[in-house]
Amino acid sequence: MMIKSCLSTIVSYPELLRHEESLNNSQGAAGSVSACYDVTSWLAYLESLDDVLDTLKEAHENVNDTASSTKKDHHLARTTTIEAAGRTFRISPILAPGITHTPSQFTTEIKQLFQARIMVGERAVSLLPGSYKLWKNHLNFRTALMDMPYAQNNNGVHGSNNKDLQMMYNHNRIPSYLLTASSKFKHYHATLSAFERSLVRLHKMPRIWLMYATFVILYDPERNPTTVRRIYDRALVALPASQHERIWEEYLCWVTGILPSNNNSSGSGGEGGLSVTRKGIHKVKYGFESPLVAEWRKRGWGYGQLQNENEYTPTVPTETAIRILRRYAQCFDTTFREDLATLCMTRYERFGEAASILLQLLNNEQADGSSGGGGTFLSPNGTTRHELWLRFADVCTAHPTEAKVAGVDFDKIIRAVLKGQDVRSGGNQIAITGSDLGFEVFDNTSNAFGASEDDNQQTKETNNSQALNHSLGEMEGTLWTRLAEYHVRAGDFELARSVYEEALDAISRVRDFSLVFDAYVRFEEGVIEALMELMEDEDEEGGDDEEMKSNNGDAADDNNEDLDILLGGVHNTVAVDDNPGSSADVELAISRAEHLTSRRPLLLNRVLLRQNPHNVGEWIKRSNLYLDLGDVDMAAAALEESLKAVSSRKAVNGTPSTLVLTLVDIYENRQKNVDAARNLLERICSKNEYDFQESDDLAQCHAASVELELRQENWDMALELARRAVSGNLGKKGSKAAKGLSRSLRLWNLLFDMEESLGTIQTTKDAYDRALETKVATPSHVLNYASFLKEKKYFEESFAAYERGLDMFPFPHAGATLLWKKYLTDFLERYEGSKTPRVRELFDRCLTECPSENASEFYLLYGDYEENHGLTKRALGVYERMCNAVPASEKYTAYRLYIAKATQYLGVTSARPIYEAAISALGDGPASRICLEYAKMETGLQETDRARTVLVYGAQLADPRRDPDYWKAWHEFEVSHGNEETFREMLRVKRSVQAAFSTVNYNSAEMGGGAPKVETLSEESALEMIAQSEGVEVESKKQPLIGGFVQGKRKAEVADLGEVERRAAKLRQQVTAAQGAQDGGDDEIDIDNIDDEE
Repeated sequence: MMIKSCLSTIVSYPELLRHEESLNNSQGAAGSVSACYDVTSWLAYLESLDDVLDTLKEAHENVNDTASSTKKDHHLARTTTIEAAGRTFRISPILAPGITHTPSQFTTEIKQLFQARIMVGERAVSLLPGSYKLWKNHLNFRTALMDMPYAQNNNGVHGSNNKDLQMMYNHNRIPSYLLTASSKFKHYHATLSAFERSLVRLHKMPRIWLMYATFVILYDPERNPTTVRRIYDRALVALPASQHERIWEEYLCWVTGILPSNNNSSGSGGEGGLSVTRKGIHKVKYGFESPLVAEWRKRGWGYGQLQNENEYTPTVPTETAIRILRRYAQCFDTTFREDLATLCMTRYERFGEAASILLQLLNNEQADGSSGGGGTFLSPNGTTRHELWLRFADVCTAHPTEAKVAGVDFDKIIRAVLKGQDVRSGGNQIAITGSDLGFEVFDNTSNAFGASEDDNQQTKETNNSQALNHSLGEMEGTLWTRLAEYHVRAGDFELARSVYEEALDAISRVRDFSLVFDAYVRFEEGVIEALMELMEDEDEEGGDDEEMKSNNGDAADDNNEDLDILLGGVHNTVAVDDNPGSSADVELAISRAEHLTSRRPLLLNRVLLRQNPHNVGEWIKRSNLYLDLGDVDMAAAALEESLKAVSSRKAVNGTPSTLVLTLVDIYENRQKNVDAARNLLERICSKNEYDFQESDDLAQCHAASVELELRQENWDMALELARRAVSGNLGKKGSKAAKGLSRSLRLWNLLFDMEESLGTIQTTKDAYDRALETKVATPSHVLNYASFLKEKKYFEESFAAYERGLDMFPFPHAGATLLWKKYLTDFLERYEGSKTPRVRELFDRCLTECPSENASEFYLLYGDYEENHGLTKRALGVYERMCNAVPASEKYTAYRLYIAKATQYLGVTSARPIYEAAISALGDGPASRICLEYAKMETGLQETDRARTVLVYGAQLADPRRDPDYWKAWHEFEVSHGNEETFREMLRVKRSVQAAFSTVNYNSAEMGGGAPKVETLSEESALEMIAQSEGVEVESKKQPLIGGFVQGKRKAEVADLGEVERRAAKLRQQVTAAQGAQDGGDDEIDIDNIDDEE
């Protein structure tokens, strides 16, 4: 009957009838397949039906709008004409000729067409049950009917209500008899049947499984999670493993309610910074979202999608969801364990399981306890190992009971990690592997201080500690504070206090120390506040009667028990109103807090020493801290411990000898225990119980031992110790540093002082001789030895000491100069004018070996000796040798001295060849000054022409810009001794020299920028002064010219002085222009050429 009704409906549409007739043909064209088995034909038929339904649904909405307007105006009746699939509909609320349907009849027609569409789809899939396209088309249509109210009869609850079912059934459960009576319930079961029939042939199609699960999730009236779970499980069993990721995406979405990330939006799975975000596999691989995700996103469902999250109630029980997520993390994607732990903490409140999972991630274990392949867990969300540790610590600290139930012993785990051990979780047991790494640097490392056989073990422990610190990063202090907080929340306050103390003894970073110490102080302050509150409660309860006290006895006992825990069992079992006992408890807690605060510098110093036990400065600081507290014994014990911990090869911020000297000072001056100081120095110096790297450190200890005996006035013992220190007889235990004592200058200096003060002459000589023989002596020692022998009247032995010193330190050693100078001085002082050949031999030997830089003082000493005790000729010969031997910078002074001595002994005229030799040997500057002195000497001898010739020769060496004094002297000379012609010749030479030096550039320092300005006479004034002094007219003054450095070319005689002045003015203009030009040449300026131009 149903089929006939559907066929009659189809026949009424001409276009649909043609499709029906083509499908009913038993055979198509020759060689072709029958149309009823052609998928394309059925798809075209179904598409035509869908087009007709779309047209009628759109028209139905318009008819409803028309009907509503007609009800408002009864006199107006509108007719709607519709053309669909070759059939014409005329719809009007009032039946009349030409009207085919009323609105109600039109609605019935649409419903019949829906039934026909379902019937055609069923026929198609029955004939072609293996066609994926037909089944998908048919199932999509049946699923879409669930949201169409006019597609079913309106005789049930669901037919007239289009509200989202999930929002409805989460709050109001509808009775089952109403559900089974609805038309939608029947259609739901029919659709389920269609899905099951499709999976008979298409069970390898993941899309069908996803559509099936989505349909059940959205439209199951009973909201039974078991049905959905079984569908997904069947899909995972039926599909190959390569397709499982598509199923698991929707599976997790249904279980957690978290949608995959879509562009900038992301699913949120937690609060407080913890979230679960997933990427959509379908969106990435196939370009579209899975059915469930698309439907939920369209409807605004899912955790975090609703404006009010309370409107979303998870449809999956917690235990079921945990099991599904655990199976996904174990069997498909192991990286999901991090998200599972986050969900357990934020969504499901399974804190014990979250702690267990986080422990597996930190150990990189699989869920079954097997190794995760080595290395560390790499989070797909970018979570660092530091953040995983903090999450693990937060969970275990906030929920210690749940963590213990889950088999996570937080205390053992943290202690094992802080000791550098590997933690493996296995039920209630924790297997710890690896060697135990200690942080305690105050343990005894050996019987001998810093013995070399213990260095390897100490180095190994230090390297392991550094590796542990590197692996933990900055988490060490945080883990200690979380461990203490774990015990506080568990109620073990005394154990928490012991954890804080242990942490302060273990950490090796200042930052970690600050974290732990601040948390410890806050804990003690909390104890004080609790006791203060308890005292206030006791004061309030003090006025109650005995009956009230007896009734509240149990509560008082509980309070006393809590107080015992807070004070670590110190609180006595007294009555609640016992105010003296409570005050004592408060005072005890305050004393604990104050004691902790006072210990902070020592604790911080201990952290720094644990960080680097070879820091000498920190050990000294620790000793000073104990001394400030008045604890001398602890200060000495700290330094004794430092000698065991500090390795001389790694010592920083000081030397190991500083530790020994400081400890000796404490024994001697603070404890007044000289025997202990002597015993310490004996162990260090004689028994070599500390392995020094540098000989100077051990030498300081030996010197301290000698000085200790001197302070105790044990002179013989002090001298014996000084001799033994440099003897080199150190026994079999002598180290490299001990073997180097025989060459320690510190000890030799001490021995020399002791021998000179306490020993005999012979022992002192033996000490110096041994130093010279072993070549340990320095020039200072040689000088001291010679001075000592001189004081004791052993002159020849002192000279022999000088000779031995000169053999050890010949030129160019810096000490050779000192030795020769002192040697010659002492020799001359001893023999004065006698033994002249020996003195000359010493001087000649010295000057032969001495470099030129140091020879001047020896030449002066030699010349002075020859002047006083020798011959003048030999003295002048020494000065001449000095002029040739000294460096260029000292030649000017040497020549002046030579000239002065020659003038003194041989007369003025004998200096002329010396002047000439000096001028040829010196540079321009010194030579010009020598020329001035030479001219001055000739002027004094009334040799004016010779003086002028010298000045003319020296003019070529003196630049007027740099050496104005030279030209000033020549100017004054011409004014005093010259005439007009000689003065004009001087001017001409000056201009020529200026032109010659015009291309030479000097800086301001070379020009003598700070020199005072020299005021000279003008040329005209000078000529007038000359004319007046001679009493003649200027023009009649004629003098022959003197040839100089530049020869002039005169072509005409000068008529008068005015003409000279005009020419001089023009010449100055020419010279000034030449100097101002950048590319000025070196050509000389000729006055005769200027005359020709005029």
